[in-house]
Amino acid sequence: MTQEKQISFSWDKSSYNGYVEKEYENAYLVVVSDPSPDMEEKYTNRMVISKKDCQATD
Repeated sequence: MTQEKQISFSWDKSSYNGYVEKEYENAYLVVVSDPSPDMEEKYTNRMVISKKDCQATD
């Protein structure tokens, strides 16, 4: 079983953490660990984030 890649990213002037569900050429599909209410309503905890905007966490 593979281990999920943990990342952090900034969105709407706030920092978030999550794990990569799927990797694309220049972006990740991220499942957000603790989404804002707005993020949860609009994106259902999953967002596509550019790889340039992500930092790996351990």
